[in-house]
Amino acid sequence: MKLSIDFSALHRAVAPLKHTVLEFNITSQATELVSIAGDLLKGQVLGRDIQLEDIDGTQGILNYNGHQVMLYIPDQGDDILAVLNDGKQGRRIHIAECSTLELMRNTGRFGRYDVISRMDGMFPVFGSSPETGETIEGDADLGVCKNCLKVLNYQRYDDLPWADKNTVFSDFNFESFFESYSSFFKSLPASSESAKSGYTSNWPAISARVRRQLNYNCEHCGVDLKDHVGLLHVHHINGNKTDNRRENLRGLCAACHKKQPHHGHLHVSRENALTINNLRRSQHKFDVFDYDRLEEFSDTALEGLNSKCRRYKLPIPDLGVMVKSGLKVVSIDLAWPRSKVAVLIKPDDQSLLQSEGWTVFSLGAAMKQFDQFQKQVR
Repeated sequence: MKLSIDFSALHRAVAPLKHTVLEFNITSQATELVSIAGDLLKGQVLGRDIQLEDIDGTQGILNYNGHQVMLYIPDQGDDILAVLNDGKQGRRIHIAECSTLELMRNTGRFGRYDVISRMDGMFPVFGSSPETGETIEGDADLGVCKNCLKVLNYQRYDDLPWADKNTVFSDFNFESFFESYSSFFKSLPASSESAKSGYTSNWPAISARVRRQLNYNCEHCGVDLKDHVGLLHVHHINGNKTDNRRENLRGLCAACHKKQPHHGHLHVSRENALTINNLRRSQHKFDVFDYDRLEEFSDTALEGLNSKCRRYKLPIPDLGVMVKSGLKVVSIDLAWPRSKVAVLIKPDDQSLLQSEGWTVFSLGAAMKQFDQFQKQVR
């Protein structure tokens, strides 16, 4: 889509300045990203539209071209009416690289799976009426694969007693799940855009005023963001975006804001999360002295690993650790400096850390190879 924008007012505003560039082009590279997101919202056929080898499960969660995806079988057979009535009776949604996907990769065989990315928890299904044989279609609230929950240790699933495991399964919310792992991806699914509406027309001015009053400090963790003002948000405490009374507003860094209830629409990139933790560390705004404090400040994507480390009584890792390698500084998501073990959400800087003598695990490897991982950490 081509946009025509009149920059004449901007040109007049900067005219008194010297050496300004008045002619420039804005090029959007979002077309392909938006197109992929739209296709995934509707669902793509595995083996036809998307190949299994193009789905990356090395970090545990499933990634296709920078988008978080899920796999499921839309054909519910003769059970279609029961599934439309109660989706938990249907075939499961795969959200991670579980044993089912590993078998598919190893054998090169898979059923009629669709690849999809949506947050509302409803999935297009079809089947045959057991009485008439006619095809019936609809949307069902299918349940998540329990093996996937175990692989990710999502909401401590693998560490819980049986009854609590069933609660995690029955209460599973796709919006919360996507939000937890948002730092892995370029954006949230397209269906989340509607969650961003509802602010009053003067909200930008109100938000800016509150942030200035706070001198760009987070009211929860205290981090000073004067040099990164875009990372300080203003949160509506009661959830009503039209209630702009000062007592209902709280200035929070993006990382603290993301952890507020019902903020599944909020995307915080890994780079921004690392920046905030680096600043917290340099400004002495946190001391991670126990696992409760660790979970308060670490990326939500690390919750499953943090819980496993707590369960096995591993040393508490550090946050905001940076290592210099040549001219580049590498930020580590979780670090055990004494044993020189690092966990990276994105493995781009793995070789640089290894060259400095660190043992590096991706998040997926740390979870799948936990026995080896804990030996390195201890």
